[in-house]
Amino acid sequence: MLTISLTRHPHARKELLLDKTLRVVSRSGLNPTETALIGCLPALKKAATPHSAPLFLGGRTGAVAMATWLLCGDILRGNLTIHTFDAHTLQTLSRNLTENHAPESLVKAVAETDLTALAAPSSLVFWQMTRGDGTAERDLETLEQLFTPPTAGPRQFLIAADELNETFLKRFRKHCDSVTVRRQGTITLLQGTLAKPIESADRAERMATFEVSLKGHEPITLVTLPGCFCHRRADMGGLALTEIVAEHVSFDKGDRIMDMGCGCGMDGILLATAFPEKQLKIDYQDSNRCAYDSAKENLKRYPHASKLIFSADGEGKGASYDLFLANPPYFGDWRIAEFFIETASKLLKKGGLLAFVSKREGKPLELMQKAGFDQLGTFSRRGYTVLLMTRR
Repeated sequence: MLTISLTRHPHARKELLLDKTLRVVSRSGLNPTETALIGCLPALKKAATPHSAPLFLGGRTGAVAMATWLLCGDILRGNLTIHTFDAHTLQTLSRNLTENHAPESLVKAVAETDLTALAAPSSLVFWQMTRGDGTAERDLETLEQLFTPPTAGPRQFLIAADELNETFLKRFRKHCDSVTVRRQGTITLLQGTLAKPIESADRAERMATFEVSLKGHEPITLVTLPGCFCHRRADMGGLALTEIVAEHVSFDKGDRIMDMGCGCGMDGILLATAFPEKQLKIDYQDSNRCAYDSAKENLKRYPHASKLIFSADGEGKGASYDLFLANPPYFGDWRIAEFFIETASKLLKKGGLLAFVSKREGKPLELMQKAGFDQLGTFSRRGYTVLLMTRR
């Protein structure tokens, strides 16, 4: 029996797949999209058609790629590549590959926004589409990249989705042959072979621009890519945060700032352009590759002393920052907010400022006081609460 281990948890769930020839050990069980795609492997192997450089999209554990490597290795040519947009997921994928002894020369995990070159040698694409993984526009952008030359030949798609966007399905049918759509429990399984590639000139332009400004300053024009938080528009929470900072913080020349969870870089760039005489040194950090690449493009438009970091770890030199901008996402609990606060506590100088935006004051204030911060002020702006805190 072949085994894929995705966790070391003592009470892990053990699932037997493919007539009990494959065992997967995971914390809470495979996502149904993973199970559906692994279920396609016997037919793939039976067809015995050689496939080059398989590409795996949307997976959070690497289970589908590892099962493909273990069961269909004799019909695969070239590297297996697992793609993600997220630095947290990239860490998980890399760890799981290492712990299951997947050879680095054959199986790798990458985080990129441009899949055109990445997919060029691939004749087989597996795609898990799960709720909450992104936006319909990002899915369409990804699909169009996969449909764009150069490609070495026919490209076969195996897509498992718990929700399938109708526009996505329509576009898929337009460009693929041998399309089948079937339900498997709660999952839609979509298969087809690329027959009509999209020329680069015919691809939709999905990079968007918007204008934003601070009171008394000229507006700036920023860009976002699909998958970046607040694509096509200014993030009102971030704007509220930056407005309060601009109004209530007195900068010294050369102050060092961390813009944590920077998105497209709006907050830091607004401050840098509003106070050019202060020559602010701003580090921008995000774990989302779409946000990172959006910020990278915006920093070309508005250059200043800056550093861009793609990380899930809260990187930065300890006790060296004067201001920490925190606009964390919220997904039903406070774990990410707490991580931002703990990172601020490590990175800020004694007496450094933490500017934090939230919908509510209570829980963030409790977390910040516990982490060694004293409250300087609380402000309401644009439906948000902005807290200014100082590190003890």
